Amino acid sequence: MNSLNPPSVAVLLSTYNGTKFLKEQLESLRAQQGVSVRLCVRDDGSSDDTPAILRRYREMWPDLNDVSYGPNLGVTASFLQLLRTAPEDADYYAFCDQDDVWLPRKLARAIKILSSMDGPALYCSNITCVAEDLRMLGTPPPHRDHRFQHLLFENIATGCTLVLNPAARALINSQLPSRNVVMHDWWCALIVAALGNLYYDPEPSLLYRQHGGNLVGMDANWVVQKAKHAMRLLRERRSFYRIHAQAAELLRLYGSQMPSGHRETLNRLVTSKRSWHARAAYAMSGQIVHRDILGSAVVRGLILADWY
Repeated sequence: MNSLNPPSVAVLLSTYNGTKFLKEQLESLRAQQGVSVRLCVRDDGSSDDTPAILRRYREMWPDLNDVSYGPNLGVTASFLQLLRTAPEDADYYAFCDQDDVWLPRKLARAIKILSSMDGPALYCSNITCVAEDLRMLGTPPPHRDHRFQHLLFENIATGCTLVLNPAARALINSQLPSRNVVMHDWWCALIVAALGNLYYDPEPSLLYRQHGGNLVGMDANWVVQKAKHAMRLLRERRSFYRIHAQAAELLRLYGSQMPSGHRETLNRLVTSKRSWHARAAYAMSGQIVHRDILGSAVVRGLILADWY
């Protein structure tokens, strides 16, 4: 990377009632090394002091060049809108949450990897889980399976670690999804894994806060993580694991562009809902790919129960 003319990264930050931790996140963005950060913020209808914090930082930080306010769209729609409205001339694009702390060379490491990849490319990484006071909790085991087949059932791309090249951004923005997208990071990873190149870095790139306000969190403790998932399943039932609707949307919007193998894999998942016999055959097939035996068994059970 040229230190005299570092690559520009449009950092896409969606905020919502983030007063408690936002300043630390913004300072970690200002401390990024080897890149030129162009911060683009969309506040999703905060009712606390988040807008005031953003206004103060905009006065003292010229690279905070774009801030928009409301209305409330929800995290997925807010991030996808940020991706659509980001500067066209940025060299790379990165999603950012409001409550983490980025390691100083987070972006530089991602760009070094992406610069060697052709076509649409997406970088994501592992994380270090921390408590609210940044006390270390641990690092989750890295994902070993980065195949498209795996991504259909489990998201390996934590949103705040995602960095995209312009070709990936253009591909994602070429089709506007309905509300069937589960999360913006999962959606972007699926598209790029199907039609481009996804790179998962086992090295953590940031400190990921675990707190009660996390919309979607990861716990470094495997047992605690599984218990949380089980509780969510009991509370939400049919809305807990909406992979079928997301897969159907992916097939509708991008199926014609996909390699035949990916399209056939996706179509088998989509058509499995036609009947109980179709679901049973699919659940017992070798098509379901998950990182562990328990996760695979749970997915098969959800498919049999038609809760997907």
